[in-house]
Amino acid sequence: MSYYADGALDADKIKLAPSGFTRWVDTSSFQPVDLDDRCSVDFLQAALSHLPDVEIVSAKVNRSGQFAPPRSHLVPDYAPAPSLITDLPPFCQILAIQRTAGGHVAHMPIWVPLAWNGRFLATGGMGSITGPIWFEQPAVRTVTMPIALRNGFATAATDAGNRDPRFFDWPLDPKSGALDWDLLRNWSYCGTHDMAVVAKAVTQALHGKPPSRSYYAGCSGGGRQGVAVALRHPDDFDGIWASDAAVNWTSLWPSAMWPALVMKEYGTVLPPAKFEAFRDAALEACDGADGVRDGFIGLAELRTFDAHSVVGRQTLAGPITAIDAEIMQKLWDGPRRANGERLGYGLPVGTESWGAVGIWKSVDIEGRLEPVCYESQAYYRWILEDPKFDWKTLSLERYEALTDLGFAKFEDIATNDPDLSALRDCGGKLLLTQAVNDQVVPYDSVVDYYRRVVVTCGGEAQTGSFARLFCTDGDIHGTIAGPGPGLTTASAMTALMAWVEQGEAPEEIIAERVDVTTGQVVAARPTYPYPTVTRYKGSGDPAAASSYVASLKSCR
Repeated sequence: MSYYADGALDADKIKLAPSGFTRWVDTSSFQPVDLDDRCSVDFLQAALSHLPDVEIVSAKVNRSGQFAPPRSHLVPDYAPAPSLITDLPPFCQILAIQRTAGGHVAHMPIWVPLAWNGRFLATGGMGSITGPIWFEQPAVRTVTMPIALRNGFATAATDAGNRDPRFFDWPLDPKSGALDWDLLRNWSYCGTHDMAVVAKAVTQALHGKPPSRSYYAGCSGGGRQGVAVALRHPDDFDGIWASDAAVNWTSLWPSAMWPALVMKEYGTVLPPAKFEAFRDAALEACDGADGVRDGFIGLAELRTFDAHSVVGRQTLAGPITAIDAEIMQKLWDGPRRANGERLGYGLPVGTESWGAVGIWKSVDIEGRLEPVCYESQAYYRWILEDPKFDWKTLSLERYEALTDLGFAKFEDIATNDPDLSALRDCGGKLLLTQAVNDQVVPYDSVVDYYRRVVVTCGGEAQTGSFARLFCTDGDIHGTIAGPGPGLTTASAMTALMAWVEQGEAPEEIIAERVDVTTGQVVAARPTYPYPTVTRYKGSGDPAAASSYVASLKSCR
C-alpha cells in the first residue's frame, strides 16, 4: 500500500509507504535544512522563555548517524552498556528538563530531524515507567525515538521525573512508605502532556512552524499513557495508537496477583507441564472453529472450556487432578469476590502465560514449587504504603478488601474512564489494538474498556468515528513473534495516519507473524474493527492474508 497523506500545510504532504516492520513514511523527498544556528542551548532557551520551568540542558546537531544511549537507572552498573544505535538521519539532539510542582525534575530527550516530515510523534514507556525506551528490536510493537526519527518525525520521550532504580516501588518513600502523589500524577498523565508541550515548542522554534499533525504511540504501560492523555489532554495529539494497553490498571494488578494467590490458598502449584496439558486440551476442543486449525484460539473460537474434562490426563508432572482443574478454571475466569462479582479478568483459554513472560508463574525452591506473583505485590505495597508488604500474608478475604481500597485510593488516575467525548470533540482519533493471547494484559480487560466507551459515547457507529479496537488472533504481548500474527509498528501507524489525515477510518489492518530466528514474515492475517472477527474462507494458504474474510459473528 502506498498513498499520500495531506497535513494541514500543503508543504507537508508525505507518502505513506510501509516497508518492513518499522518504516512507513517515504522520506526520500524530504530536504534537510540548516539548523546549526538554532540548535543551541542559548537559542532554544530564549525560544522557550514562555515555559519558565523548562531548561535546555544540551543541544547539538548530530550528523554521525549514531547515538549512544545512556545506561538505564534500572540496570546495575556492572551490566553491559546499551548497544549503539545506528542508521540515524541528521538531527538536532536536545535534552530538556522540567521541574514539577512537587520538586521532581523530568528529563526529556527531544530529537528533531533536519529533513522533517512536518509532524511530531511522541513515544511512551513500558511497565511502570514512562520512558525513554532505547532497545532496537523491530519485532517488538514499540515505537522508539530512533524509529520515529527514521520516519522523519520530530520525536520525544520523558522519564516523568522518575529515575528510581526500583522498577515498581518508585512512588514509595523507602523509609516511611508514603506515596509520592506528584510522581504518580506525572507517571499517569502529567509527564506525557508536559513532554508534548515542550517538544512541540522546541520543534516550532527550530523549523519556524508548529507540527501540522501530532501523534502518540505506546505499548503496554505506554498504551496506558496514550489513553490517559486522551482523557486528560485530548488536544495534545491528533492520533493516538495504544497497543496492548494497561488500561483499567487498578483491576489489572489484582488480576495479575490472582493466579499466585489462588495456588497459595489451595496449597497446590501448577507446574508448566500441567499448564501445557490444559492448553493442549483447550486447543483440541476449540481450535478450528474459525475454519482452520492453526495452533491458537482466536476471537471466533473463544468460549468457556471445562477444565475438569482434563482430569486424569497424564503429564510429565503427574496426572491432572480435580484440584488442578479447579485452580485452572479460576485462573481462566479471573478474580471474583466471595459473592461471585467480578474483580478483574483472567486470560483466555489457549493462552500461554507460564513462559518467559506471563502471570502464571512458579519457582522451584529446594525441590518444592512455590507460586510467583509476577510484580503485582508492588501494587499492594502502594495501597498499604508499606514497602515491606509480603503478598504471602494475603488471604482471599484480605485480597478483596485491599483491592477495593485500591479502587478507591487510585480512582483519579486509574485510566478506566470511558468518557472519551472530549477527544471526539477535538477531532482526535484513538486506535486501540490488543493481542487476544496477551500473557500479561487480559484481552477481556481492554475489551471491557472499549465496550464501556461505546456505551458512553453513543454506540458503535458514533464511537467508531473516532475510536476503534482491533484484536489480533494468537498474538502475544508487545511482539509479533507469538503463535499468531500481530500488528507491526508500520501497519498500525499507517492505518492511524491515513485515518487522521485522509479521513480513511481503518476497516482492515494486516497482521503479521515473524520467525525470530530468521526475521522473516511467515504468516499474515487481516484483523477488523471489534466486534468483527476473522475467519478462514475455506480455501487458500492459511499463512496468506488473502485466505481470510470478515465475519459478523459476535465475539466474547
